[in-house]
Amino acid sequence: MVDLYRLAEQAGYQEFPGEALRLLQRWVGFDGAVLGLGEAGRDPRTGLLITQAHVHQRENHILQAYGAVSGRDPVTDAFLRGLQRPLAVDCHAQYRRRGEGLAEMEAFTRDYDLRHLLLFGDSPAAGTPGRWLVLYRADDACFKPEDAELLHAAWLHLSRAIGLHRAALLDRQDSVRAQRASALVNGLGGVESADARFVDLLRQEWPAGCGQQLPAELLGRLSEGLAWRGRRIEVMARREQHLLVCTARPVEALALLTPAEAAVARRFAAGQSHKQIARELGVAPNTVRTQITRLYAKLQIHDKAALAQRLMAAERGALDS
Repeated sequence: MVDLYRLAEQAGYQEFPGEALRLLQRWVGFDGAVLGLGEAGRDPRTGLLITQAHVHQRENHILQAYGAVSGRDPVTDAFLRGLQRPLAVDCHAQYRRRGEGLAEMEAFTRDYDLRHLLLFGDSPAAGTPGRWLVLYRADDACFKPEDAELLHAAWLHLSRAIGLHRAALLDRQDSVRAQRASALVNGLGGVESADARFVDLLRQEWPAGCGQQLPAELLGRLSEGLAWRGRRIEVMARREQHLLVCTARPVEALALLTPAEAAVARRFAAGQSHKQIARELGVAPNTVRTQITRLYAKLQIHDKAALAQRLMAAERGALDS
């Protein structure tokens, strides 16, 4: 376990999964594995949507092949419903019941030398993708209860180490953490690691959000390589392997306003009346009232005190940057 946590702190993105599984192999004997991330498909025939996975000692195309048949796999169904203990499966006994329509699963296990498997992980829940580990054996040596106990004990550490590894990757992207607002996001929009400030900013724009999942509109924009600007925050991202490294920052209040609205906002927040502002800017008082109504709507505020706070926050942000 010490080696696993050390690996989480030091390993690169590509290096970590394989090395972590090699450490686990010292505990539980296996000749192949998949460490994956995914969610339940909306169509029951889809089964499990695999968004990110590391294939260990099997051909990588096992993922595509499994995706085509997973909707008919009772083992996948058991995982999606939630496992309390690791599930050991004799593939011959499980899939040779052709009367239950499992011929495709039997062919899949035969093609990829999957005689026995041992599965455990955290099923998808509340917008959070599931995370799992499945171990394979090609020979007739089944996984015994003691193997399941070892995997059950190791999973808590492995899952925790994955989170620590993501956090370490984020730190290596930007080691100045005090004012940082960054996150690592997977292909489904799941936030794998995030600074507290990133989550706080996300909730300013989407108060009902849980901070564990990017809103679909934001994920779509970032996935296209584009920045996103909302009422309160703006978010940018760059791709790092299969993850998005996202950075958020508050939108400066004045950036949302036209030059005329910004001129009115500064004066009104400073305590000038409609008539004083109109006289100073050479416009009608009604024009000033209209501009104040518009800037209130843009900034989603309702009074002069809130306007002053937004402008002060924008000035502090400019000084900090």
